[in-house]
Amino acid sequence: MTDTAPQTRTGEELAELDRRHLLHPWTPHGVGDRLVLAEGRGCEVTDSYGRTYLDGRSGQFNATLGYRHPRVLATIEEQAGKLMTYALLGSSNEPAVLLAARLAELLGEPLERTLFCNSGSEATEAAIRIVRMYHALRGEPRRTTVISLADGYHGTTVAAAAMSASPIAWTGCGPLPEGFVQIPTPGSAGDTRPGPQALEEAIVAQGAENVAAFFVEPVLGVGGIRPLPAGYLRAVREICDRHGVLLVVDEVTTGLGRTGAWFAHQREDIRPDVITTGKGLAAGYVPFAAVTMTTAVADVFASDPMLGGLRHGHTTSGHALGAAVALTVLRTIEEEGLIDHAAAMGERLCGQLADRLKGLDGVSDVRGVGLLAGVEFDSFARAAQVSQACLGAGVVVRSEGPVLSVAPPLIVTAPQVDRIVDALYDATVAAAG
Repeated sequence: MTDTAPQTRTGEELAELDRRHLLHPWTPHGVGDRLVLAEGRGCEVTDSYGRTYLDGRSGQFNATLGYRHPRVLATIEEQAGKLMTYALLGSSNEPAVLLAARLAELLGEPLERTLFCNSGSEATEAAIRIVRMYHALRGEPRRTTVISLADGYHGTTVAAAAMSASPIAWTGCGPLPEGFVQIPTPGSAGDTRPGPQALEEAIVAQGAENVAAFFVEPVLGVGGIRPLPAGYLRAVREICDRHGVLLVVDEVTTGLGRTGAWFAHQREDIRPDVITTGKGLAAGYVPFAAVTMTTAVADVFASDPMLGGLRHGHTTSGHALGAAVALTVLRTIEEEGLIDHAAAMGERLCGQLADRLKGLDGVSDVRGVGLLAGVEFDSFARAAQVSQACLGAGVVVRSEGPVLSVAPPLIVTAPQVDRIVDALYDATVAAAG
């Protein structure tokens, strides 16, 4: 039997326990030792061997305030000592109430009602149920089809996987639920039509009376850090309005400052009917996510004949400790000026990456917005090689197919941005040599 009692472990011992017992999501089996992290501070993390790295990917894009932020740590201790949780089933808790009100302020009318979840995937599942039940309660039960972009990604749960066209998300998991249609991503290879036109054609082909919603990320994350063209969200907003289709904007990755704005869709001056948030909402300190909808959408559930309310939720929906953390995260972003800081550091990051990496052998494209940048290479192998070389130089970036993603915490400094760019430049030049 393996001794797992709490005690100090060497790096080698932890690596062996990792190989024998831990199943890593989205990770091949048996491919060398994993990076086993022991602690973090600010934008840096330290592994079990004592080696320190600059975290250029914010964990999984979620550690937006970095590690061991004193305000968040104080909130965790304070709230845990008062009330760690209390279910929202027929009751409430103070942090959840205040957080829902704060999100309403940040999003603006009419986005004023929020359901809390535990992850981005859960938020997607909830949003799918919400848009379908909304139409059914309004007397249009045939409106069940959900349209999304072919290169979009909205989570790993069953319906979220069905909404993703990528075979890696669903192969071997069937049968998948029906009612999901993908359209070409704007600017994708072989798509010569204007981007919004593909949505119009899909709605007409399906029959508007059968379409519930269009789900879209303002910047495709897993799909290669691909910002949507300017004007695209405004155009699809008009199309959805014309056909009675709900617009759901997935801001699990892009929300709460990542793009240098509170929410990426606000750059287009539009209002979705439903928005999902996660990752940066609690800055990685606790699992937490949200689905915020317009009052018009939320109020329809009062007419549900079975309950008179929304028939969806979880034991930990609106977890008091999680909501308190999220409130502190939002307050910290505002009081420390991190929206403007992220915009400035993002301009530095994206500008330097474009200036120094575009044109290098093996680099196909450099793109991004705010502190969310992607460097696309000509092969998966080259991207992995560059990622590994960056790790050797003490900088962590994320490799997703042929694209390396760069998304440091919102608190990143100018010298740290320069260090990330230097590491990527040196690794790319070495890979081309």
